[in-house]
Formats: sequence, C-alpha cells, structure tokens
Amino acid sequence: MEAILESAVQILETEGLAGFKVAALAERSGYGVGTLYQYFENIDAVMLALVELENERQRQTLLAQFSDLAARGVPQGTRDLVDLMLGAFTQRRAAQKAIIDWALSRRDVRTIDGRNTFLGQMLASVSARSQGLPLNRLLDSTEMFVLSRAFLGALRTAIWNDEADTASPKFAQALSDLVDGYVYQLVKRDAAAQAGKA
Repeated sequence: MEAILESAVQILETEGLAGFKVAALAERSGYGVGTLYQYFENIDAVMLALVELENERQRQTLLAQFSDLAARGVPQGTRDLVDLMLGAFTQRRAAQKAIIDWALSRRDVRTIDGRNTFLGQMLASVSARSQGLPLNRLLDSTEMFVLSRAFLGALRTAIWNDEADTASPKFAQALSDLVDGYVYQLVKRDAAAQAGKA
C-alpha cells in the first residue's frame, strides 16, 4: 500500500488533482486497476489515506528531528520547532497543496484537523520553556484547538494560496511570534486567575 500512496503523491506533485485518476495511479504504481480497488474503494479513499499518511509522516519527522536535537543537547526554542514544521510541510509543495485543496473541499475530511492536539501541546510546551514561562499544565481542548488551528491554518493557507514565502525567515519568525504570543497570554491569564484566588 505504501508504494501506491507514494505513487499518488508523485502524481499530485507533477500533475495535481486534475491528473489524479485511477488509471494514472495504476500506471504509476505498477498495480492493476482491480488491485487498486482491493486496497481502496475509490479515489477519495486514496486521498483520505494520503491525508492520514502525510499527517503521520509530519508528526514522526517532527518527533525524530526534535528528539535528535535534544539528544545532542541543542537548546530547543519555538523557532526551532517552527523551522522543523516548515521543513516537513514544504516538502513536495505541489502535492501538499493538492492534498489541502482536496481536504478543504470535503466536510468529513476537515474533521481530521481535530487530531492536532499533539501539535498544540508540543508548541505550547516548547514555547513556554523557551520563554522561561511557568505553564505547569496541559492545554485544555479549546486552547489546543485554537493554537493548532491558528498555526496550521496560517501554514496551510500560505502553501495553498502561495501568499507567503514559507521558506523565508520572516515567515518562520511570524509563526513563532504567533505561538509565543498565545502562550504568553495563557500564562498571564493563569497568573491572574491564581492571584484572584489568593
């Protein structure tokens, strides 16, 4: 199945959604059309599997690279995490754009973004630590939703609309500032709530 999905990404990268057909996928992957239908009900099932695969690849890449930095004793700040995310998202940009375009056109697929609690918590933890802020709790579901959606929304929109140079230091810094500002406000609010209890 991995070979089929890799072939799908290659087609999306070179031909976009317009060229993404079962016949093209069969030819590129070397599998017969009948075999493809044994793995996937239809072309939308292939796209859904790609969304899932890309999300997991990005998550694993992020964890591996971030863990490597930690193992080497390299201090990790918000900007480091943002740079790693940008690297994961901007590989195969045309395919990423096609996947985002497809996912945004389907309401049932858009709910997948709710799985980004991992990213929201990781962003918050790294940001608090790099700013020296006492965030001594996990984000609640609303906070994780807002942080991950704001971050991923800006990143995906930049890729989808080609509005920002996602490889520029200015874009990376703007995303870092978004995260750090949000986390700073959370800590500030928590401190005010604690002071009100005293």
